[in-house]
Amino acid sequence: MHAATLLSPPRSLPCASRSPRRLAVSLSLALSLSWGCGLHEQDSRGLPQSDPPESAGLLDDAGRDFMINKPQIKSIWGSSDKDVWAVGDDGMMLHYDGAIWGRVPVPSGSDLLAVWGASDKDIWAVGDAGVVIHWDGTLWSRVTTPVPDSAALNDIWGTSGNNIWAVGDRGALIQFNGSAWGAHHLPIINNLLTVWTPSTTDGWIGGDVGLLLRWNGTTWTGVQSGNSTAFVHIRGTAANKVYAAKQNHEVLTFDGSKWAKLGAAGIFGLRLWMTADNDVWVYRASSAHHLTTAWTSFSFSYDLTALWSASPTSAWAVTSQDISRYTGTWSLNW
Repeated sequence: MHAATLLSPPRSLPCASRSPRRLAVSLSLALSLSWGCGLHEQDSRGLPQSDPPESAGLLDDAGRDFMINKPQIKSIWGSSDKDVWAVGDDGMMLHYDGAIWGRVPVPSGSDLLAVWGASDKDIWAVGDAGVVIHWDGTLWSRVTTPVPDSAALNDIWGTSGNNIWAVGDRGALIQFNGSAWGAHHLPIINNLLTVWTPSTTDGWIGGDVGLLLRWNGTTWTGVQSGNSTAFVHIRGTAANKVYAAKQNHEVLTFDGSKWAKLGAAGIFGLRLWMTADNDVWVYRASSAHHLTTAWTSFSFSYDLTALWSASPTSAWAVTSQDISRYTGTWSLNW
C-alpha cells in the first residue's frame, strides 16, 4: 500500500497503489466545492469518538463572516448508483440523484448512525436518542419504536421490508415485521454495535466486550469469540461468507462453520461493505482495501467516515472534507 501522493498544497488526494491522483468534493452546508481528497473512519458507539467537525469562516466582499459546517457522515446506502443516501451528525441527510448531492430535511436533529433500505421507496435510518426515521419515496417521517430515548441505535440491516433488525446501546434490539417494530429482550445489556442477516433464519450481532450473537430464526444465542475485543461491524455476501471487523482493526471471516482471521496480509479495518465476493471493501480512517480478484489498497489524507458500493467498479467514499466517486479509480464526485 503506497502513501498518499500530494501534488501541491493545499491539495491532498486519496491514492491507490494503481491510482496516485484523485479529486474530491468538499462537504459544506451548501455542499460547496473545494479541492482535496481522502476518507474518514466511521465511528462506533462503543469506540472513542472523533473530534467534532470544525467550522471554517468565510468572508464575502462586504466582509461578512459565514460559518460553513462540515458534518461528519456516518453511513451510506443506495438502491442504485443513481439513488444514494448518506446520514450523519445533527440529523444530516444527503441524497445523490445521479447528478448532484443535495441536503434533504428529516424530522430529527439527532445524530444518524446507520441507514439501510429494502427499495428506493422503503429506507430506514437510525441513530442517537433511539431515533428511527423512514423514507416512503416522498418524505422522511419519525417512527415510534420500543427503544427508550436514552439508548442510541447503532446499526440496521434487513432481508426485506418485512424483516429488519436494529441494534443499540444497553442491549437495545428491535425487529420490524412489515407493520410495526417489536422489542427482543436479551439477558445482557452490552452495547450492541452491529447487525447483519442473510436470511430470516440466520444472522449475526456484534457488541462490546467481545459479544457475538447468532440468530437461528427463533432465538439469539451467544457464540464464543475468544476475547473481549469489541465487534464493531459485521457484513457478508452469504451465510458462509461473513466478515467481521473488531475494535483492534482485526478482520475475521466466517465460512459457515467457524470464524478465523482474514488470511490476506496487511488488510485491517473498522468498517465493511460488500455487494459480492468480488466486491469487498474493508476500511478505517487512513486506508481502504478493495477485494475483486485480488486486494488493492488505497490511502487517504482525511478521515474516512463511510464507504458504499453498487458494484466492483462503482463506489462512493465520504470523508471529513469531501465526497469521492470510484469507477476503477477515485475522482471528484459532482
